Amino acid sequence: MKDIDKLVRPSIAALTPYSTARDEYKGELGVFLDANESPYENGYNRYPDPHQRRLKEQIAMIKGVEAENIFIGNGSDEAIDMVFRVFCEPRVDNVVAIAPSYGMYKVAAAINDVEMREVALGEEFELRVEAVLAEVDENTKAIFLCSPNNPTGNLLRREDVMRLVKECRAMVVVDEAYIDFAEAESLKSEIAENKNLIVLQTMSKAWAMAGLRVGLALADSRVIELFSQV
Repeated sequence: MKDIDKLVRPSIAALTPYSTARDEYKGELGVFLDANESPYENGYNRYPDPHQRRLKEQIAMIKGVEAENIFIGNGSDEAIDMVFRVFCEPRVDNVVAIAPSYGMYKVAAAINDVEMREVALGEEFELRVEAVLAEVDENTKAIFLCSPNNPTGNLLRREDVMRLVKECRAMVVVDEAYIDFAEAESLKSEIAENKNLIVLQTMSKAWAMAGLRVGLALADSRVIELFSQV
């Protein structure tokens, strides 16, 4: 089992996460005076649960994973950005991504000032595992894959993806935004045994909820904890 904390940026590892009085209070809530909210109920006067407990419980049932393995972001793009913010030291670390693929990986890398190394897919748009491994070095913190791939539409071979997960110390991020349209099984079942695997999914495509911007990262509970702290 890989030690995820060895990949985390030192500043994030030392971070004391923001906490509210409502988070820390364990008793039964009655009168709310801690957050300067309006007391007049209109459906929107209270801050939402920052831990999204009820939503996570529902998604956990749908996805067949534990709630502790779910991060909910403002679309999958927030989860992508979170990989850089948690694991990648600007101007020091790098990530590897396949090409052509979803453009947000490159945008997030640029925003976070992290080098991105692109590896072209093969003639049949297949994952070239050896070529990816050749780009990985001691400062590689993440490998971004997309399956089914956007824009080519093909699935990456499960055994190829899992070889990278097993052989690389870096986080392997598999974007499964379109997995609900595929016959293949999601890689989310591999999370329990592979701490460096992050599976991204969304409620925007097959679930027709694009306007809600509900993106998911499914991963080891320690990864979810780090994302939530940031």
